[in-house]
Amino acid sequence: MDIVLDTSSIINLINGSVFDRVLTMNGYRFFIGDQLFNKEVLDEVQKIIVEALIAKNKIVLLKSAVTASIIAELRVKYRLGLGETECMALCKICNKAICTDDFKARRFSVIELGESQVFGSLSLLKESVNIGTLSCLEVLTSYMLMIEKGAFLPKGLTDDYFCH
Repeated sequence: MDIVLDTSSIINLINGSVFDRVLTMNGYRFFIGDQLFNKEVLDEVQKIIVEALIAKNKIVLLKSAVTASIIAELRVKYRLGLGETECMALCKICNKAICTDDFKARRFSVIELGESQVFGSLSLLKESVNIGTLSCLEVLTSYMLMIEKGAFLPKGLTDDYFCH
């Protein structure tokens, strides 16, 4: 499955100290839009991490084929930020799934892409346990780190959510 990552999911997975491991899940390829990467707010350390993963071919930098009119149409329709809108539009045009931790962007991405094409970082953590990339303990630790570092994710999830 091809998944385009937005900034919120990238930041949360980096903060959870599992970003590079999640990117190695068998059967998945991960992308980031070039416009998103150049314009969205990543701090210097996060940018260095993403650039290193691009250099190692763990993330593919996807040349944006999104026109300004498509972005404008979706922004007006859903009132999302530029980054979330561009990521959704890119997925729609390139027939890829989206991974976003922005609640509003997830809800509207389901409308535009279909429920099976919308993920969040927690979905990726859950899948990484299912296919054996990460252990249940690693995922729980990662989730707690994300919450500690300010992620807007559901609180109080246990191993029942991730590991069964």
